[in-house]
Amino acid sequence: MREWTTTGGMLLFPEQEQLNKYADAFYGLARMFQDMPCQKEKLGDDGLQAVFEETRELVCRRCGREARCWGNDYFISCRMFYEMVKETEQDGIPEEMVQEMYEQCGHAGEIAEVLMQSCLRARRELLWNNRILELRTAVGEQIFQTAELMRRTAVSFEEITGERQDVWRKLRRNLNYLKVRIESFRIFRCAEERTEVFMTLRAVQNVCVSAKTIAEVLTECCGEPMCPARDCQAAVLRESSVFHFVPDTRYQLLCGISSITKTGEVVSGDNFSFLQKENGQVVMSLTDGMGSGIGAYRESEKVIGLLEQFIEAGFPQETAVRMINSCMLLQDQSQVFSTIDLCMVDLHRATCDLIKSGAAATFLKRGEEIEVIRADTFPTGMLWQSDYESHHRELASGDTIIMMTDGVLEAVPEPGREETMKNLIRKISCPNAREFARRLIEKVYLMQRMVAGDDMTVLIGGIWSK
Repeated sequence: MREWTTTGGMLLFPEQEQLNKYADAFYGLARMFQDMPCQKEKLGDDGLQAVFEETRELVCRRCGREARCWGNDYFISCRMFYEMVKETEQDGIPEEMVQEMYEQCGHAGEIAEVLMQSCLRARRELLWNNRILELRTAVGEQIFQTAELMRRTAVSFEEITGERQDVWRKLRRNLNYLKVRIESFRIFRCAEERTEVFMTLRAVQNVCVSAKTIAEVLTECCGEPMCPARDCQAAVLRESSVFHFVPDTRYQLLCGISSITKTGEVVSGDNFSFLQKENGQVVMSLTDGMGSGIGAYRESEKVIGLLEQFIEAGFPQETAVRMINSCMLLQDQSQVFSTIDLCMVDLHRATCDLIKSGAAATFLKRGEEIEVIRADTFPTGMLWQSDYESHHRELASGDTIIMMTDGVLEAVPEPGREETMKNLIRKISCPNAREFARRLIEKVYLMQRMVAGDDMTVLIGGIWSK
């Protein structure tokens, strides 16, 4: 028998309760990382004391005036050492300071040299410790975001109990005419107030009923357009199978891509992705590895792969960018950076959300009006805290989203680079997204006399009513 749990008066499924437990455990683990020491920009008291002790051990121990300098004149000696340490942070200890110190200490030159070397070692150790703390922060961020995803998953689905019985009776009656039997049935409403249905079906006789036909019956019973999910089986057969149906979208997105590799290189350092999600969202992503060639390609390929995995798993765009930034910081190698340009289009509401991390401007075309969406941010992996900007826009049928890497925009001559690009876009009248991308990149390529100074990639998304 199914067991239920109540939390704050809300009825929880066992699955929800277990996910909440997992989330609480990960939150606790993330807090442990957050409570760790923070990074230091300068040597602290402990570090300065260690530098002073090392210098004293190497120089002062051999001097007959040690007891006086570090006894009665202790604070005077510490102040002189401290002034020298401050100078090492600039251009080194000036000769004038060393000459002044000779008035009080005959080993001033030797002390300055030893103090300089000790400070350099201490600062290298400080940088290394900061790097370790930086990596811990990155891991803590990943754990925290995983906990957030678990918590959102636990609360995002609510099983509909009242409507379920009505839908169940209508659906069972209608499917009986098609010789299809329902063995299990669950109807959910997710956070966006959209219905999702899971059913276990099998054919009673030697019939074959398509999933699209089942979706039509389900549409009539639910009162809203439904369609088979992408992973749904194509037809109902004699063997029992689970079928997943989701709300049909009001809009469709037609996508196109065109790319030119930098002259002299074999592969492009740019990568792209189109991802269709079950919730009616399409994610267009574009990454540009720093530099060109195989190294830039591998870096951007790694980033685009992680983006697909995180977004497919259900992470929000902002979370995916932050987690990728922390992943790149954790690389045990010299850092190579990559830009991220994300555009998530909601085909139910005709909206788009853009995330830019070091990416070139995006152009939004609506008739003759063209909007430039830009962001002044650093590429992913450059800073320990991810740097990105987000933008939200309402769309209409016929709008076109034009994404591009910096190699395309920078190929347009200055001044008025963006205005020139807007004029190029206006001159292209083509509903086919692939042809649109090809024509645009060819125009830019001709401007450069067919010599590409950098990898160039154009990504097009055109939204249309169904």
